[in-house]
Amino acid sequence: MVAGCSSKQGTSSQPPGSLPPVTASITINGQSAGTTKDVRCWQDGWMHTIETGDDNSGVRVVVTTGDDVTAQSVVINNVADFNGSVWPNDIGKAQASVIGTTFRVNGTAEGATTAEPTKRTTASFDIKANC
Repeated sequence: MVAGCSSKQGTSSQPPGSLPPVTASITINGQSAGTTKDVRCWQDGWMHTIETGDDNSGVRVVVTTGDDVTAQSVVINNVADFNGSVWPNDIGKAQASVIGTTFRVNGTAEGATTAEPTKRTTASFDIKANC
């Protein structure tokens, strides 16, 4: 049996591009919509659901992990004047990755602006959340 001790404490720094725990950041069309500590996450098997905000403004992202990390859906509700969604193979495009313990989902959502709700448009997005 081998044992070891050290008086020097280790550091658990996150890799570049990650966020502190229970933090999310959202970028729409290259413009930051801000960072929030209002992050709710839950997991069912390999499926992770991440929400920020409330009924008036926020996002909901579903990501599966396992052999691959895949964005299953993205719903953007009144963030940076945009309402839109991604449903793979149907509406928009999204890719997902994990940076340390931070989920990152980015791509292009289809929807409308709050100023012109009847005019269809697209928006690029980048959502990061550390659960």
